[in-house]
Amino acid sequence: MTNLTLRVHGQRLAVTTTRSSPEPAPAFPAPLTAELNTADSTTLVLDYEQLTRDSEGANHQGPFRVLEVVGPLDFELTGVLASVLNPLAGAEISVFTLATFETDWILVPAESLAAAVHALRAAGHTVVDHAEGEH
Repeated sequence: MTNLTLRVHGQRLAVTTTRSSPEPAPAFPAPLTAELNTADSTTLVLDYEQLTRDSEGANHQGPFRVLEVVGPLDFELTGVLASVLNPLAGAEISVFTLATFETDWILVPAESLAAAVHALRAAGHTVVDHAEGEH
C-alpha cells in the first residue's frame, strides 16, 4: 500500500448506543455522523459537545478526533486500513473505524491525537489539518 494522506477534522465526536432506534438519529453538525443498526442495538456517532449537553448521563465513549483518509478510494485497493491501523496499534492507540462509499474514517481518543499523527507520519503517511493545512 502506498503512503496515504489523512485529514484531521477539528470536531470532537462521541460513540453512543441505544437498545433500538425508533426514530432517525438527530442531525448534528459534524464531519461525520453515523447510525449503525443491528437486531440488538443502534450505535450512533455524534458531535461530542452536543451529545453531552443534550443527553446528560447517556452511555457514551469519547471524545474522539476524526482522521479521514483523503479519497475517494477505489474499491479494488487493498491494505488501506492496515497501513493506517498498524502504526496506531504499534503506538498503542485504540481506534473506532467507519467507512463511507468514498473513504475510510478513523476515530482516535482526543488525548491520543498528537501521538496518532506522529505514528502515522513515522509510517510515511501525510497528515493535514482540515482547516489550516499541514497539521
